Amino acid sequence: MGNRSRFLEIIPNLLLFFLFAICMLMILFSGTRIYKSVSSVMEEQCSVSTCSSYVTAKIRHYDNRDAVSIGKIGETDAILLKERIQDEAYVTYLYCYDGTLMELFCIESMQVDPSDGQSIMSLDDFSCSMENGVLSFCYKADDRNVESAVYLQSDKGAFS
Repeated sequence: MGNRSRFLEIIPNLLLFFLFAICMLMILFSGTRIYKSVSSVMEEQCSVSTCSSYVTAKIRHYDNRDAVSIGKIGETDAILLKERIQDEAYVTYLYCYDGTLMELFCIESMQVDPSDGQSIMSLDDFSCSMENGVLSFCYKADDRNVESAVYLQSDKGAFS
């Protein structure tokens, strides 16, 4: 009778332990699912906003009179960022080529091909335009269309 009563005392404790373990596993799996969902949304937002931040920062860096313009590299629309280094004219091209945002820094008079650039990030499409001192660019990344505009301070004589 002593062993049987001891066994009956252990059963509720074991059931309580297993119930606790099952609840912990359910919470753990639920937390994992929520974490994956939140991290995928954050990653998508980050990749979309990174392009806009990168291009805007480049434009702001080169925002001097006649240093920012729109042009082409090959048949591709590009943002041209010009500068002079030791009396030599250089240009940085920002453009989309073969599904990638590309950057190419070279001497302005040099003949270049879009494939010569440095890959920055994946991008489906990129276009740009400039009107009244506002450079607008549109791109498609992760199946989202994004439009952004940068007001050029140098066009109004702020940096002349």
